[in-house]
Formats: sequence, structure tokens, C-alpha cells
Amino acid sequence: MGYNYAVGTAHFLPTIGVCNQRASVVYLDSITGSFPMGLFDQDEDQPFAEDDKIRLFQTHQHAAGSSRNYLKLLFFVALIVVTAGAVVYYVTLPGVGDRVLGPKGLEDAIRTHFLDKQKRTATDVTFFTCENYYWARVDVETRTDIPGNPLFLIPRYRAKAVRHDNNTWDISASPITSPEMDVPCNF
Repeated sequence: MGYNYAVGTAHFLPTIGVCNQRASVVYLDSITGSFPMGLFDQDEDQPFAEDDKIRLFQTHQHAAGSSRNYLKLLFFVALIVVTAGAVVYYVTLPGVGDRVLGPKGLEDAIRTHFLDKQKRTATDVTFFTCENYYWARVDVETRTDIPGNPLFLIPRYRAKAVRHDNNTWDISASPITSPEMDVPCNF
């Protein structure tokens, strides 16, 4: 006798044994030569014990407690993520002398200042944050068309910009003639 099995419903019967009409998978046990018990099959000589019924409710209570523990764990993980985010935010705040993006309107105010007061066109403006003001390194176009003035040959200026209450800027600028003058927040 071989290992015969059938998969499907009752119209695929094995060659040995009897098939339950509602079985979705039928197979023959090769060791005992009989069909194994199904999930819902019960021997008539073994009635349900009272402990089996109690265990069902214990499992339900354990599952409800498990969801509460899951929410506690989720809360602590969220707390750790928020705390880590706050620490990263604090550590990445710009300090004194750090390069920053200038406030809205400051770059336009510096370009206007250099065009009106210094008679120079600003090509690149880099901002640094300081205690109560912004320090800017301003690259300007050199002017070789006026040979008598040596200031027109200097390509870089430093500027100090202080904000007033009415959202205007007080800007003072001087040319950078030595490397010691090109240090942020040293004006």
C-alpha cells in the first residue's frame, strides 16, 4: 500500500479510508494507517473539562492586557523620539559666529547700501550670526575704470547689520584689507 492522499473536498477521496464530507484537506497518516483528527473533532469518551472553558477567558484577558502594555510601550518610544528630536534641534541651533541664512530683507538692504553708499555692486553676500547683530562678508565687483582710488580695487567688504524695531536695518561697512579683519563677529 502506498502513501495515498487527497486534497480538496469530498469528491477527491483517497484510496484507503473514509473522508469527512466537510474536510478541505484529507491525508492518510503513514505511521498509524488512519486519518488524523481534525481541528474540531472530539473523541466521545473525552468530554470538555471545566478548565478548558476558563482558559479561553484567561486568553482573552491576557490579550486585553497585552494591548495596554503595547500602548505604554508606544508612549515611551514616542517620548524617546520627541526627546531625541529636541536634543538634535538644540545642538544644531546656530551659535555666535556660525554661518546662517540672513533674515528676510537683509540681503536686499545690504545690496542697496553698497550700491548707494559705496557705489559698488555686491556679487555674493554671506551672513554670520553674532550676539545682537548680523555680520556679513560681501564680495563686490572691482572697478578698474577709476585708477585713482585704491578702494575700488578691493574685492571684499565686511558689514555689520543691526535690526531696529520698525524692521529697518542700520548697516555699516568697511573693506577687508587683512586676514584678521575677515573673522566673523569681529567688527
